[in-house]
Amino acid sequence: MNREHFGMSAATILLAALIYFVADLDKILAILVPALFHELGHVFTLRLLGLRISGFRAELKGLCIRYSGYTGALGHALAAAAGPLWGLIYAMAASLLASRYGSTWLELSAGVSLLLSLFNLLPALPLDGGRILYALSSPFFGEAAANKLVNISSLTVGTALLILGIYLMFKGCGLALALAAVWLLAYTGTEHRAFRPREII
Repeated sequence: MNREHFGMSAATILLAALIYFVADLDKILAILVPALFHELGHVFTLRLLGLRISGFRAELKGLCIRYSGYTGALGHALAAAAGPLWGLIYAMAASLLASRYGSTWLELSAGVSLLLSLFNLLPALPLDGGRILYALSSPFFGEAAANKLVNISSLTVGTALLILGIYLMFKGCGLALALAAVWLLAYTGTEHRAFRPREII
């Protein structure tokens, strides 16, 4: 890596402060450790592909990794898929260790990693699944058509999750899925303007 930069938006700082004050350290670490494995998966694969990481920025949509260099569409897709893949590997390992040692923290961390990895594979921006869909479709249909396809997919996935989230909320299963859907839909209208093919979260 040459010169790298790290930035953080003001909204992310406020959110981090809020989480710090309302959650205990064990729960924060149960989220941060899987997130670290996720990002390491991206970084390791980018470096394996010979790409240069030019910077990091923590935003409300996640930790954005900007990179440069040449790789084909499959390389971009692999770089995006590596984060969820490492998250799934961590979830499996943490689950096995939790069963062996009876650790409730490892069990929680494994569950968080599994949910985050599966959620990230959904074909919607700004998730890795949306970037995989774009990377694999743009060589066949062109960038404009690929953008349109990803936006339609993002809107469809976000709407379906919102409907399911509202249903589960009325069933007493909490607000988590509905809030995740709202977060996803909030980016659907803006990602087609802000989407950078050489950025992953």
